[in-house]
Amino acid sequence: MEVFVAAAEAGSLSAAAARLGLSNATATAQLQALEAHLHATLLHRSTRHMRLTPEGETFLARARAILGAMAEAEAEVAVDAARGVLRLQVPIAIGHLVLAPALSAFAAAHPGLRIVTILGNEVDSLARRGIDVAIRMDEVETGDLVARPIYRSTHVVCASPGFLARHGAPAHPRDIDPAQCIAWVADPVAPPRHWHFQRGEETARIDPAGGLAFNSSDALLSAAAEGGGFCYVLGLLAHAHLRDGRLLPVLAEWETAEQVFYVAYPKARFTAPKVRAFADFAARAFPDHLRAAPAPPIRIRRR
Repeated sequence: MEVFVAAAEAGSLSAAAARLGLSNATATAQLQALEAHLHATLLHRSTRHMRLTPEGETFLARARAILGAMAEAEAEVAVDAARGVLRLQVPIAIGHLVLAPALSAFAAAHPGLRIVTILGNEVDSLARRGIDVAIRMDEVETGDLVARPIYRSTHVVCASPGFLARHGAPAHPRDIDPAQCIAWVADPVAPPRHWHFQRGEETARIDPAGGLAFNSSDALLSAAAEGGGFCYVLGLLAHAHLRDGRLLPVLAEWETAEQVFYVAYPKARFTAPKVRAFADFAARAFPDHLRAAPAPPIRIRRR
């Protein structure tokens, strides 16, 4: 049943085999044995495509419920219920600066887990990639996901001491030349992300137009620390540079855009212990994490 559910979610038997740590031949044999036991074809397979049969669609819902109930029963008696392979997807900068330094403690607390972390800013299907749980920044893919808010951070504008000595510190967003701004871009053809400001009823916006642009906040911070210009990044990510004096903040009296972080995982009747354990850990991994009474997990259907 695990092979069947994984194949249905990932879209291929080879992807299911990789997700479960099996060879392709073993995964194929397991699925054939299940179909022989049920006297039913669950998946129509060809060299290029795979799709559920009507019987497969019916059995998929039941199989998920049965596997969830089995995991729940094991969790009630297991000393360390979080075990197996946990596959994570994390934004690049968050992975480098926040999660990676903290994961060793999580691994030590759960010796039965093998943790595979994929760093990337892509927002795609968790099930198709075999991802158990992800850290997302606002955007949650269309589909049935549980998205639990765990942290929020505003942006800061900063530059290196040397850069500010040469060009001066701005008193207003309009004092910043867009040509002196290092941009963040989602991909090579995307426009730079705008910088938003508010002070009381007054608002301002900067469209970066400098010669440098990155799709990675930690790379952007490094460039700014070397005197490349102004940058507009999450305070969470800039904290170490500001603490060490490599960057200095400007326009601190202006409010900036807020970013909310979520831990997201596929909605199911039962959440695997390893996913629950990571979700709880992720909320503590961020500095000064949200301490308000936790809201229940929410379903998000948006882009």
